[in-house]
Amino acid sequence: MHVHMKRLAGLCLLLVVTGVGRTAGAGPDLRLVDAMAERNTALVRTLIGEGVDVNSARADGATALLWAAHWDNVDAAERLLRAGADVDAADDHGVTPLARACENASEEMVGRLLDAGADPNAAQVNGLTPLMTAARTGNANVVRALLAGGADVNAATVVTDETALTWAVAAQRVEVVRLLVDHGANVHPNPGQAFSPLMAAARNGGIESARVLLEAGALVNDTASDGTHPLPYAIVVGKSAFAHFLLEQGADPNGAIDGTTALHAAAGPVGTWLNLWKRRHGGGGASDFRLTMNERL
Repeated sequence: MHVHMKRLAGLCLLLVVTGVGRTAGAGPDLRLVDAMAERNTALVRTLIGEGVDVNSARADGATALLWAAHWDNVDAAERLLRAGADVDAADDHGVTPLARACENASEEMVGRLLDAGADPNAAQVNGLTPLMTAARTGNANVVRALLAGGADVNAATVVTDETALTWAVAAQRVEVVRLLVDHGANVHPNPGQAFSPLMAAARNGGIESARVLLEAGALVNDTASDGTHPLPYAIVVGKSAFAHFLLEQGADPNGAIDGTTALHAAAGPVGTWLNLWKRRHGGGGASDFRLTMNERL
């Protein structure tokens, strides 16, 4: 009896593993997506050959094709697409295979998915598009492919209103910045944008990106939606060379962040300049203060 039960248990386990005897109410067949997630390409080929549903998804919405894009496995992606995989199937966050390929900056995978009809404007729940991801990861050829495929160069995220250009500037992808600008990217702040392209350059001290923006018509005194001016912002985040650059480009030295001017920002916290001020002026009145911005930068 004991031996019989052990044999029966082993048989049941075998049936579960192989999927034999599955019933209509047994739930989706996840063997293929699981195999792809585990990079078991031999099993993937076998299961595709057996006709397993190539669009079965895990609880988070991830399909085998999304995992193939994740691992940048072009051969597996090709097999899945030929077998009828939905090229735009997204997970619960709205991430598509194309978005994942852009995360990997994979020119080959992006090209194959676009050829299969992938939507270059399929956005995630937060509004992030494949072009924004590609702009951040920085493969200019991937960006070119997306633009050629119809990607909206000025699509913006849902809450922060950021565009592909902002992402490229923030990541200091100068070649991509030029490419996006050449394809009509808006260099000015969007109405609800808390972080304009020029502000993104200020944050990282990206002078070359800023130069491209200004040459394309960005205004050196453009402020973010909350009124923040790029000059004091650059000073606050410690990018003094960038602040000098902005001044050379005609930035307003009275630009402010919530009432704090560039000069106040340059002066910094009291502890950074009070002793110097006293040494220079013998403890005199504030009207004698002569600490210039150039001395602080």
